[in-house]
Amino acid sequence: MADLNLNATYSPDADKLDNGGITKHVLDIFEAFKTSRAPYEEKWRECQLNYLGQYQENTRWRKNEATGRRSKIFVKLTTLKCNTAHSRIVDSFLSGRKNLPFDVEAVAPEKYGIDPESAAKMINDFKKQLEQHFKLINLPDKLNGGVLELGVLGTAVLKGPIIEEREKTVVTKRTVAGIPVNQLDQSINPWQMDKQTEPVPVIDHIPLWEYYVDANAKSTTDSIGEIHFQRMLPAQFMKLSRAGGYDRKSVKEARDRATNYNQNDKRRDMMGDNWMGEHGEKDKKVPVLEYWGLIPSGMLRSFGVTDVPEDLDDEDSVEALAVLAADGILIKCCLNPLGFRPFYVCPYKKIPHQIYGEGVAGLMRDSQKMINSATRMLIDNKAISGNGIIGMVWNKIDWKRTVSAEIYPGKTIYFKEGTNIAEALGQITFSDITNGLRELIELFERFSDEETGIPKYTTGDSGSFLNKTASGMSMLMTASNVNLKSVMQNIDDFWIEKIVEGFYQWFMEMGEDHSNKIPLKVKATGADSLMAKEMKLENLLKAKQVTNGQPAAMFIDDAKFWKEVFNILEIPEVMRSDEQIDQIIQEAAKQAGQGKDLRELIRIDAIFALLSGKEQSQLLLEMGITPDPERAGITPTVAPGAVSTAEAPSSSEGMPQPGAVQADNPGSIQLGAAA
Repeated sequence: MADLNLNATYSPDADKLDNGGITKHVLDIFEAFKTSRAPYEEKWRECQLNYLGQYQENTRWRKNEATGRRSKIFVKLTTLKCNTAHSRIVDSFLSGRKNLPFDVEAVAPEKYGIDPESAAKMINDFKKQLEQHFKLINLPDKLNGGVLELGVLGTAVLKGPIIEEREKTVVTKRTVAGIPVNQLDQSINPWQMDKQTEPVPVIDHIPLWEYYVDANAKSTTDSIGEIHFQRMLPAQFMKLSRAGGYDRKSVKEARDRATNYNQNDKRRDMMGDNWMGEHGEKDKKVPVLEYWGLIPSGMLRSFGVTDVPEDLDDEDSVEALAVLAADGILIKCCLNPLGFRPFYVCPYKKIPHQIYGEGVAGLMRDSQKMINSATRMLIDNKAISGNGIIGMVWNKIDWKRTVSAEIYPGKTIYFKEGTNIAEALGQITFSDITNGLRELIELFERFSDEETGIPKYTTGDSGSFLNKTASGMSMLMTASNVNLKSVMQNIDDFWIEKIVEGFYQWFMEMGEDHSNKIPLKVKATGADSLMAKEMKLENLLKAKQVTNGQPAAMFIDDAKFWKEVFNILEIPEVMRSDEQIDQIIQEAAKQAGQGKDLRELIRIDAIFALLSGKEQSQLLLEMGITPDPERAGITPTVAPGAVSTAEAPSSSEGMPQPGAVQADNPGSIQLGAAA
């Protein structure tokens, strides 16, 4: 258990064995929570075993069913569906990103005298700080495990921010009496590596089996409290004695009461048939019960908590933290140091007015049972109809020479003299009902697709009954995205926004960097990323197609358009940088403003012979060639270095034909080329 490391203001009285009644108060609530969630635990066990591909211990088999040589196969369809949902959700909000899908915006920065440009910079800096911290504490990995538990059990719990003391390596200068050592002796390395500890707020994924709340409450805020129960190794438990707010003497006493077994330990339910039981010293652990919730003020005062508000009566309850260890030893009690309960409970599919949700495994429980049953019948039927059964008349066979009734290739059976073999030995044939059972299995596979909203396309299957057209597959995949969007919305609402908000408040109060502290509003964007990708990409390409070649195309910013397309495709690295794009746009605008050489636009050699003499002269002038004035009736101005065509023929007959070259005449002209 990570320590809060917050020094509480209280003075425990070791002589008071009842601890002001706090121990009894917390244990009574714990027992009530266990009773209220018992029906849910039964469903969780079934879902957990379905995911592991194992039958429940209390499965009611028919007589001789799944015994002896009969099949006990378990089709792991639940495992496939849960893993598919997990992969698609994680891929939606983590793929192509280095961190969580969230965004922040400033709340009325003008009220605090912050100009828009400074506010944008502060927002960007603070978001980077949060993203770097989430990467440091491996928050995406915690969410990864939580999402899988969502699919299996229907509910998952994250806990935080809680404080861990972490070591980090820092480089410092070696000094002697404040003087760097390299000034005294240059052969000594002036740098040294030191270990430093610092408090780091983290998030932890706790198993649902270890989390207790009032199952009859509409929400966690309506519950009197929330409990995290776990068993810790003595060495881990003793770290609490050095943490703020814990009574060292009580911690040591609880450590000495470590046991191999505790009835509240749910490891066996989590591991199923893989559970190997408790074995000696390795399983010797200390039970720890961490209660966050309401405790009467009178009990806190009796225990010695000194910072209880004076205006509260003894019967009034206040949010507090109480930690019990071993068989009920109170090792810490104080007012809630965070101001809120550090549990984030997220359902896969929300059930109205209930805390616990429904997961993939729970949605398809009945289909999983039917598929298992039909598959066992199919295998048993194949074993009987395929191998067949041999019928023998016992007294017609010479057993002294035949020895045994075992049948195998090359077996020799000796019959008594005068026996009709057809009457003494025969094969009993049973009907093969494979087709009917296969139809039943496929029927409930389709039911499971509809119950979970995860079609076979998402798992890579291409069954015969599946749609083969691109439009049909697109419709099914879109429908699947709609189903998962509600799950992503729950993750946004119950996890990402609340977690980011919690860390934002932490850094606002405890952060050392005050330059980027600004009131912010957090918005999670995970659900948008799931639906928006395919639909937004389709709409963008459709808009481009509609406006292609139309006047409306001039209103589209091509750079922004293609940047958005590549971001949706999660390949933004193929785009050029903004500076390169601006440079390309400027060069294109510059070229568009410059006049083009006429020879680049017209095939002069093809049209020259078709022009009149005056038109030919004008064309030659445009090309920088001085024409013969006798042909055009004009008095040309000969430019320096210009070529004269005075000796050129007056009609097109003597003009060079298209493509003709007169290399032997220095005064000849090759039309179509630069003068």
